[in-house]
Amino acid sequence: MSAAEVIKATGVALALVDGKVKLAGLDRLPSDVAERVLNVAREHREELVRELSGASAPGPSTGLEWLPGPPADDGPDFESWWGAFDLADFAKLYGLRVVAASGRVLVLYPPELHPDLVSYAEALLGDAQPYLAARLDKLPALDPAEVAGIIKDVMSQHKGLRFTRGDGGSMWPIYPPKWAACQKQVVQSLWLAAGDSLDHDDFKGMDDGQ
Repeated sequence: MSAAEVIKATGVALALVDGKVKLAGLDRLPSDVAERVLNVAREHREELVRELSGASAPGPSTGLEWLPGPPADDGPDFESWWGAFDLADFAKLYGLRVVAASGRVLVLYPPELHPDLVSYAEALLGDAQPYLAARLDKLPALDPAEVAGIIKDVMSQHKGLRFTRGDGGSMWPIYPPKWAACQKQVVQSLWLAAGDSLDHDDFKGMDDGQ
């Protein structure tokens, strides 16, 4: 859902006047909602100008394009919807994708993304989790084999990431020494979503019995 669609869904009208985005109807909204709408307009000014001038173009898929307009400000989904909207905006900006895998909501990151940005995205996902977890069927679904492939891509970018297998056959990841906790959390989520599919793939860096 675009920023313009989100703003219009609150009942606020948008117009482009002399190259500036004008909003009408803010006075009819509760003050906290009006402030959120103003923040969206400020943060997405360039996008709004492009869209209102007819020059906008679709960006890469984030997995959250289906988001409807904001719910009622006194509804149970209000805060977590805004978390999902903020996550969709962040995902569009940094090339992230939000998906469903093995009953979980996951964010897929470019391997080179800075750990601080990963940490921030995970915080946004935490805010959005109640809303998205109740709507898993709306998210792009990944099967375990696809998740295993994503793990291999991450391993190719981070040479210190490897897997080990114990005597009982269990497998777990070993992380590069300087990885941030949020990076480990991302791989752990992927590892759990991949499940048994890891046993059917040849992982570079697999250490047996270590």
